[in-house]
Amino acid sequence: MQEQRIIHGRGMTRRDFLRTGTIGISSLAFVGSSYTISSNEDYDLVERIVTIPRLPEAFRGFSIGLLSDIHSSVFMNKEDMDAYVMAMNALSPDIIFVTGDFVNSKTSEVYPFVESFSQLKAPHGVWGVLGNHDYFADVETVSKEVDACGVKLLRNDAVTVAIGSSVINIVGVDDIGRGARASEYIGRALSSVTNAAPRILLCHKPYFMEDFSANAFDLVLSGHTHGGQIVFAKINDTYITPASLWSKYVWGLYRHNDTQLYVNRGLGSVGIPFRMNCPPELTKLTLA
Repeated sequence: MQEQRIIHGRGMTRRDFLRTGTIGISSLAFVGSSYTISSNEDYDLVERIVTIPRLPEAFRGFSIGLLSDIHSSVFMNKEDMDAYVMAMNALSPDIIFVTGDFVNSKTSEVYPFVESFSQLKAPHGVWGVLGNHDYFADVETVSKEVDACGVKLLRNDAVTVAIGSSVINIVGVDDIGRGARASEYIGRALSSVTNAAPRILLCHKPYFMEDFSANAFDLVLSGHTHGGQIVFAKINDTYITPASLWSKYVWGLYRHNDTQLYVNRGLGSVGIPFRMNCPPELTKLTLA
């Protein structure tokens, strides 16, 4: 059974409120939901157990820290990012993944990001993939700086993580702009996987569930949707948000055949510097 726990982060200042826009109707808007969302905190820490049936014994209890959609900009400055980095480090995950949108639209926005995220640490490393907003800037400069700061980018590539003689595969793909490219990027990334160990995929956009399942990924980690960013209500498993018009994978854990997908709500905002009923999220997933 998968269990989820939501813990609320540091208290909001007036500036935080203007930036995150989490308003007092949260508890009412989410009536019928299994999630508990506070209306007066800056972020949620979501802790969840994820069961992978073929997980090696050595990886049982292995923890993953997940962040996404930072959108470094005037609305997400180094001080903001430092607080999130400190909070993630305090969770002491075994490995950390950052699933894209490091910057908002300008190449210069990568420099405060790398100053802050160079402090992100985990025993098995910090790994990431590019998001669509990273392509709005000079993507090669963004990639070079992000990789150099210690967030090692997987660009249609894969690595293995080992505990003793047991391994799992970490696969990462560049931002997939169109569905037709999903199989191409995934195929290129999987070309270096030569074992039958479990596969975890980092993919910025969560849209391609059938492709994920067809390639036998055990777990996929994504962002991009911001959890809707503006959420009017959640009724059972349905999010009342404009984001649901583009994707049925908005936030949380989904399953298709033997593949599970977790969509992180992200830290930043896009379009307008405002989030409603949708606080930023830090995630800690524990494998079982």
